[in-house]
Amino acid sequence: MDRDKILEKSRKENENRDEMERTITIEGESFSLAFTLMAGLAIVAYNHFHNLSSDSVMIMFWTSCVSSRLYRLTKRKNASDLVTMIISLVILVFYVVKYFSQG
Repeated sequence: MDRDKILEKSRKENENRDEMERTITIEGESFSLAFTLMAGLAIVAYNHFHNLSSDSVMIMFWTSCVSSRLYRLTKRKNASDLVTMIISLVILVFYVVKYFSQG
């Protein structure tokens, strides 16, 4: 094989590997977020049945939502991401104010 064919073959192999790494990263983060959501729901349910506040859990959840939409907005500049980010931000501010006003 000549040099150009070897380089082209190497690029194709690395391209597939790069795509596989991205897929594994995305799937791993999704898997982690699913378990985090389940843990958050368990804490909220426990707190509800014991008359405890879940504001801190809700702050973490809505912070995750806002940051996710902000990132997507910077990459895609999609109107739906802007709308959902604003809604999530309003809810986040509500829980932050509620949390710190409890004293």
